[in-house]
Amino acid sequence: MKLGIIGASGWLGQALGLRVISQGLWNEGDLVLCNRSGNRGAYAAHPKVVWADVAGLCAVCDVIVLAVRPEDFPLEGFDPQGKLVVSFMTVWTLAKLQSLYPNARIVRAMPNGAAPMGTSYTPWVGAGLGAQDQGLVARILSAMGGQDAVQGEDQLDYLAALSGSGSAYPALMAQAMLADALARGLPEAVARAAVEAVVCGSAGFLAGKMGELEALLTTYRSYKGVTAAGLDAGESGLRQAITAALAAATAKAKALGQ
Repeated sequence: MKLGIIGASGWLGQALGLRVISQGLWNEGDLVLCNRSGNRGAYAAHPKVVWADVAGLCAVCDVIVLAVRPEDFPLEGFDPQGKLVVSFMTVWTLAKLQSLYPNARIVRAMPNGAAPMGTSYTPWVGAGLGAQDQGLVARILSAMGGQDAVQGEDQLDYLAALSGSGSAYPALMAQAMLADALARGLPEAVARAAVEAVVCGSAGFLAGKMGELEALLTTYRSYKGVTAAGLDAGESGLRQAITAALAAATAKAKALGQ
C-alpha cells in the first residue's frame, strides 16, 4: 500500500513523512512525496522514498494526505478518484471536498505544532468510513502522537481552537508572566528562567492527570499560602479569558468553512 503526501516539505507534511518512516509505520519505498519547492533535504537520509508530481502521486497511491495551505487548493492535476484522502486543511470542509471529489473517501484531521516531536494530538472526522479505513487513518496519524475520531465537524472546529492551538496559549501565559516579572524589577535572565520553570518545567507533572485537576487544586489551596492566594485571585478571570479565547477561535474556525 502506497502513502502519498502532497506538501511533503511543509511543517506538517514533513513531520508526518519523517515520522511514519522513523516509527516503522511505512516502508520508504512505499512513501510517495510531492512538494512545489523541490527541496528534498529533510529526506536525504531516506533515498528510497519516491518523488512525483501531483498527478503521478494520485495515480499510484492508495492513501493521499493533503498537507498544503488551503489557499493553494485545488491543485492542478489532483484527482484522487475513489481513494482515501486525509486533509490537514482548514477552510475545506468535508462537504466542499466531497462536492469536488464525490468518489473519494474524505477525512479531515487537525494536527498541531507538536507533530514533529510526536506529541501532537490529532482529532479527525470522516464520513461513511469502514473499519479498515478508520484503522488506516488512526495508524497514519499516530505517527505524530495521539489521535481520536470525533463525531462531526462542529467538534473538529472546537478542537481546532483547543488542541490545534498547540503552544499558543501557554506562550500567551508565559508572555504575561514575563511582563509582570520584568515590571517588578527582576533581572531579565531570572524572569525568563522562572517563567520557563512554570510553563515548561512544571507542565509535565500534569501529564496523565487530567482527571485529577480538582483534587490537585484543592491540595494547593489547602496550604492557605502564597499559591492559594494567587489561585483565589486569578481563577475567575483566567477561566473567563480562556472561555472567551476558545469561543472566538471556534467561531473563526466555523467561519472559515462557510
